[in-house]
Amino acid sequence: MRRQTVTLLGIFAALSVRANEGMWLPFLLENNIGEMTEMGLHLTADDIYNINQSCLSSAVVGFVDLDMPFHHFCSGSVISAHGLVITNHHCGLNVVQQHSSLQNDYITNGFWAMNQADELGGNNIGVCFLRRMEDVTAQVLDGVNDTMTSSLRSNLITKNITNIEQTASANSTLKAHVDAFYCGNEYYLSVYEIFEDIRLVGTPPISIGKFGGDTDNWVWPRHTGDFTIFRIYADSLNRPAPYSADNIPYQASNHLKINAKQKQEDDFVMLMGYPGTTNEYLPSFAVEATQNTFDPLVVGIRSKSIDIIKERMRSDQSVMIKYTSKVASLANAWKKLDGERRGLAKKHVVSKKRERERLMTTWIEESDERKKLYSNLLDDYEADYIEYVNQNQAWLLMSETLYKSEAITVCRKIRTLINDKMEDSLRRTRIINYLNDFYTDYDPETDISVSKMLINEYMANALPEHVPATLKKGNGVTSFAHACRNSMFTNPAMAIAFFEKHSVINEKKLLKDPLYKLASETDDIYHDKISKQISQIQRKNNQHQRLFMQLQRECFASSQLFPDANSTFRIAYGQIKGYHPTDAISYAPFTTLGGIIEKCHMDVYDYTAPDHLIKLYADRNFGPYSNADSSLTVCFLSTCHTTGGNSGSPVFDTDGNLIGLNFDRVWEGTMSDLQFDADICRNISLDIRFVLFFIDKYAGASHLIDEMEIIY
Repeated sequence: MRRQTVTLLGIFAALSVRANEGMWLPFLLENNIGEMTEMGLHLTADDIYNINQSCLSSAVVGFVDLDMPFHHFCSGSVISAHGLVITNHHCGLNVVQQHSSLQNDYITNGFWAMNQADELGGNNIGVCFLRRMEDVTAQVLDGVNDTMTSSLRSNLITKNITNIEQTASANSTLKAHVDAFYCGNEYYLSVYEIFEDIRLVGTPPISIGKFGGDTDNWVWPRHTGDFTIFRIYADSLNRPAPYSADNIPYQASNHLKINAKQKQEDDFVMLMGYPGTTNEYLPSFAVEATQNTFDPLVVGIRSKSIDIIKERMRSDQSVMIKYTSKVASLANAWKKLDGERRGLAKKHVVSKKRERERLMTTWIEESDERKKLYSNLLDDYEADYIEYVNQNQAWLLMSETLYKSEAITVCRKIRTLINDKMEDSLRRTRIINYLNDFYTDYDPETDISVSKMLINEYMANALPEHVPATLKKGNGVTSFAHACRNSMFTNPAMAIAFFEKHSVINEKKLLKDPLYKLASETDDIYHDKISKQISQIQRKNNQHQRLFMQLQRECFASSQLFPDANSTFRIAYGQIKGYHPTDAISYAPFTTLGGIIEKCHMDVYDYTAPDHLIKLYADRNFGPYSNADSSLTVCFLSTCHTTGGNSGSPVFDTDGNLIGLNFDRVWEGTMSDLQFDADICRNISLDIRFVLFFIDKYAGASHLIDEMEIIY
């Protein structure tokens, strides 16, 4: 009996969730409110989330692409009664790029609409408000039993989910979506109101919005003014509507108050938004594969692509405009994954996971019923995962090389549109519209330079049966170069003219184009020799992970385990706090505008600031936004658990006032998607006072300040 007690204590110590860790569900917040209150929160759970009254969560939004309405790529918050929404600069950069040209270079110079008529619309993004959330596990699993095959189980669950979503959104403008939680052990329904007319109001120049560039990405100390402001528009009845000149600013049911006071270390903070994906509950062998196989593959290839693109951007301003957003996307994942694999190794996460699994195995052996359910689980899971590693390597290699070539990507998209069932005239229109959009931000010389390197990487590492026939004819690069020279798809005018000329598109004619043929061969290899195999083994792994998650929840029933992030609404909380990444190095939790000026003297490409900002600093013209020592805070650290999708998430003080915008994590702690470590995992936020200062003193857009409710 004593041995069992010691074992359970050891397991609890090894796996219990520590304060600050977790991404919690709003409608279950009563489970956390006690700890939050002890840490300094002055609000109730109903103040934060309540479907029957105005609350903080009703002023928080998720940003979505309109063709993917339930995949939130960023978060944001409503900061005025007239629909102003603030998020990160990098979240809105693609919209800024679409509106930019050599004549109106909003990327370099920034943009500020001095009245509503100048706000820029026609963007393919939307914002969604969570209107309610509920547990629908019983309905989703109705009829499901343990004797079913995985295919039958999946089909029945899909059918049940479809019925639930249709019922929840029937006869309303609301849209419903059911998501799996705890690896498929529970299911929750989210009901959203999605607004489609979102217009650009203001954004700083990229030298501020992305100050530090890739040099500082995922790094502290940070001095990045990462914010952009949009406005929501609605129809005359304040309902969601497609973009129209007749739409009017949305009249918000709730907007956030802004706290412009100075913050202190150890202050309580809370964060809300739509974190993308985490995998906190994977077994040791899955984490080991991520650390030693998957992450190094992506990091190695992307670093080479980024170097080539940046060299072209430095030499050609038009390339800089076209590829700013693209290279930012490449670099963001590259640096994150590099920090992730290093953090996993430094913190010995694989070894810790193995120890936890050993403790769980001991717990299983203490009960015949547990042994019946779980005794072979980890062995079977690991055996299948080895096969998954091999298949996923093949997919990652193709994804990071052939599928990162824009010349191949455009052909793949055309092929997809051709295979869609629609009228020929509609198909042709969609293809022409797509090509016009694609070529707006395309530079053939840059793409071909990158693609040649990618082809070399693929040819050196791919299995022979995974090499397209076109590339086998030469040494890969030679064949690709020949295809580019003889393809219409590296000549925008020629490609668009081809589809404008042919009212009926015959794919056999297209297959004569060598790049289109290469894209078709690549897709066929992926579907026939990679995708099917991965899907098959992944179905087994999903079953294993569902049981493994069930095992962990049963083993640690007394410990509150948060569900992995899955692009649904979450709440995180912690404190403003510095950290100690390595021996003899200690970081304070705040940075100031003086740090921007210091970096500008370092002669680093990513460290440049506008002359006007430098003058404001020299004059100490900070308005009412400065600190007691006359400095101006730019960014701060806190211990909230965040991930991708949390970009733009509002950060609240103890009374629920807006104090900052989350935009990043520290490099040493990017492993938090797999294992949160309270000692080194920190999220980075932009101080809202820097935002107010920049709008007021730099942009001169005081009309926006007048819209906001600010506490000085």
